[in-house]
Amino acid sequence: MSADIQESTEELRGLSVDFFVSFVQVFGLPKSIGQIYGLLFVSPDPLPMDEIVNQLGISKGSASQGLSLLKSLGAVSSIAIHADRREHFEADLNVSRIVTHFFENRLEPRLEHGDRRLEEMVALARLAKRSDRTQGAASVLTRIQALQKWQKRGRNLIPMVVRWLKR
Repeated sequence: MSADIQESTEELRGLSVDFFVSFVQVFGLPKSIGQIYGLLFVSPDPLPMDEIVNQLGISKGSASQGLSLLKSLGAVSSIAIHADRREHFEADLNVSRIVTHFFENRLEPRLEHGDRRLEEMVALARLAKRSDRTQGAASVLTRIQALQKWQKRGRNLIPMVVRWLKR
């Protein structure tokens, strides 16, 4: 491979890694998740974990955890390569499907859990308001109810985002 092609390939890999690091951090995921996916996204061939570790300069633990999470999201699949006992990985190139999976299987359950917690908080704040009758208890209840409104708005937005992603 010529020096120019090598340099272009490395630059492309770096830009892809940076792009996906920024993308996954929006969702609160670790940087290594974006690094791994970004590398696999532009890799013409499936890569074994040790090659991922070497190219990205991340620990084996980060690579292992990252690959496990990416597999659970459907973003990466494991590939058997003939005459190589190592497990190889390749990216699912359908980013829309991956983000949809994340929304439906990761975000939605957390929001449901949040709904239950907020209901508990409202009930406790109402109890405190009845027994305390001070402005402080009423203020706390108002804050929690405002948070509930935002939670509901977020939950209403998710189906629209998922429908948009599936187009």
